[in-house]
Amino acid sequence: MSLKAFAGIIFRHCPGLAHLLNDKQAIFAQFSAYKQAVPVMGAILLNATMDKCLLVRGYKEGSSWGFPRGKLAKDETDAECAVREVREETGLDITTMLVEEDRIERHIKQQRSKLFIITGVDEATEFQPEVRGEVGGFAWHYLAHLPASEEAAMHYNNTEGARHRFFHVAPYVSQLRQFVKKRKAQQQRGKKKKDKEKEKPAPAQAPMHKPAQAAETQSIEMVTEPGQSWLKFRFDTAAIMQSMAMPLTV
Repeated sequence: MSLKAFAGIIFRHCPGLAHLLNDKQAIFAQFSAYKQAVPVMGAILLNATMDKCLLVRGYKEGSSWGFPRGKLAKDETDAECAVREVREETGLDITTMLVEEDRIERHIKQQRSKLFIITGVDEATEFQPEVRGEVGGFAWHYLAHLPASEEAAMHYNNTEGARHRFFHVAPYVSQLRQFVKKRKAQQQRGKKKKDKEKEKPAPAQAPMHKPAQAAETQSIEMVTEPGQSWLKFRFDTAAIMQSMAMPLTV
């Protein structure tokens, strides 16, 4: 049952709304316009090599694939909404992974939409939605295979040749590819810089001062007569000064 049909039943059977039954069409149109204007936040989850992104599929059979996202709640920041929606739809907490500058923001009709780009998500992650009846599947999609326009999305087929439907994916693909290209270039420059630093020769160390070698001592003639030893004793001044590495002064 569509939401519009369900709303008509509620108006007919709820005493508090019965008097508005004749205006239900206009009221539903106003609600739809309000719903379309509520900002939407979410995230684009990229794998480590940034060549794949995670898409979620709606719960019903034949549903479209799209990025995990949802409407902004009252008093909620854009980042808080994105974290909550990703956790509800995938079970993954991106709180510590989210960088507010890494985002793509679009205005589609009257609706503001912002998707934060999360890099380095492990493809082996076991995703599990926390809400029931919203998400029916998860799949990693190659960025190179995603349609970059709504026209291309209309004719997109998967590898088995079956029709693959997308919901609000194309408006982000071009900017997403530009982001990945720029980020990979930054990583490559960083790697080259590290490699150059590794190749640099170690700085030359100042030569260590070698201690002056002690001068060879002269043999001392043994004196046996009393008092004669002092008469024979002489200081070898030159050898002492050389050993102490001090200039000889007269």
